Amino acid sequence: MARDGGMIDGAIRWLSNVLAAIGGIALILMMVQTVADVVADQFFSRPIPGNLEVISVYHMVLVVFLPLAFIERRHEHIQVDLLYQLMPRLMQRVTLVLGYLLCSGFFGILTWRTWGDAVRALAKNEMLMGNVYVIIWPAKFVLPIGFGAIGLVVLLHAWRAATDRKFVPKPPPLDEASV
Repeated sequence: MARDGGMIDGAIRWLSNVLAAIGGIALILMMVQTVADVVADQFFSRPIPGNLEVISVYHMVLVVFLPLAFIERRHEHIQVDLLYQLMPRLMQRVTLVLGYLLCSGFFGILTWRTWGDAVRALAKNEMLMGNVYVIIWPAKFVLPIGFGAIGLVVLLHAWRAATDRKFVPKPPPLDEASV
């Protein structure tokens, strides 16, 4: 399978890019909201009510969980490959496939469990009591979306590791403009 080819690859690339973009927008909004809160507090002695709760429940969750698939697709998660480098090529390939399949199972379980938690939170209209009441059930749906997306990416990596002899799980060069 070619690196740039395939409908499934294109769909996963699009999904991971969109989720990372939403995470980036959430990061910018978090910074703007924090600055607005500091300005409101320092100049008007009126901080934004519930600012900490909203940032903690919404912005941070979006920033952390949505870009997971993008980072994995680009092979930019931390890897420790000390023993891997000492293995023969066939053993490296088998290790990659098994590792990716194990990860996809792990992310599948996380997706399933966090989806159930999100549905239960929606059913009871779960809220957080702080300085203000914050409805938190929408944020709980971010986790299964992020876990599901990274699960799809590692499944695609498992397929590539099993079928493409040129597949190498290394980050692209820093000068590569393609996302």
